[in-house]
Amino acid sequence: MSSHHSLLSDRWARFLYRCSLFLLIFFTCGFVIVTPADMISQALRNEQIFNIIIIAAMYFTVGLVALILYLNRLYNVRVALSDIPKRYVPGEQDFPKRCASTIEAELIRCRMIQESLQPSDNVSHPGLPPPHSEFDFPQVPYLEVLIESAKLLEIKASSLHPALRRKACMSWKEYASYLRRYVNFDEVLGDRFIDAYEEARYSGRPITEEKFKDMMRMFTLLLRSIDLPDKVSGPSLEFVDTARGWEI
Repeated sequence: MSSHHSLLSDRWARFLYRCSLFLLIFFTCGFVIVTPADMISQALRNEQIFNIIIIAAMYFTVGLVALILYLNRLYNVRVALSDIPKRYVPGEQDFPKRCASTIEAELIRCRMIQESLQPSDNVSHPGLPPPHSEFDFPQVPYLEVLIESAKLLEIKASSLHPALRRKACMSWKEYASYLRRYVNFDEVLGDRFIDAYEEARYSGRPITEEKFKDMMRMFTLLLRSIDLPDKVSGPSLEFVDTARGWEI
């Protein structure tokens, strides 16, 4: 019912628009024609042929200029619409100089407003990096970064051999104990990182910036230390048996 009523309203609005436009054009043409028609009529009665020529020439010139302006506007509008969307990123040369200067001034003003809204001192809250952080992940919680970092350790180990993937039921301490049997890595550093990781993830307390930096240093060193033993040119029998057990 509402859609039918809306359709009738749209039709009625279009009808009123067309009628008003027609009446406006009709009265405009009438007012424009009355004056020259009266002047030509008087010139004919007075036999002033030269005045008739002047009036006709002036109105013809005005009509011709109006037609040229209309066609030029119509052409420019169609060209502009056909160029949307552009096949390239618009640059400064695509805008008038005054328009480009206005855009640049507004961008500078917005940048100044944004900078003025930033904290004046180095505010640091546990769990989140400060606004002007040295890290490449602003406004990303520390805990999310640590979770992804732990996954990178597993990816590094499994890249050495598919059997080194961690089971879903395995804790990180159990996984570290399993890796010690086949992979070289800094065990002391690994235990420290896992203890700090489990405390940060399950304690419910946000991580401070200092502790997060310390964990990132441990993570970097630990990731570099993971490697297969030099004396093993290929997987040992125990390693292969374990790998088969993981694939079941």
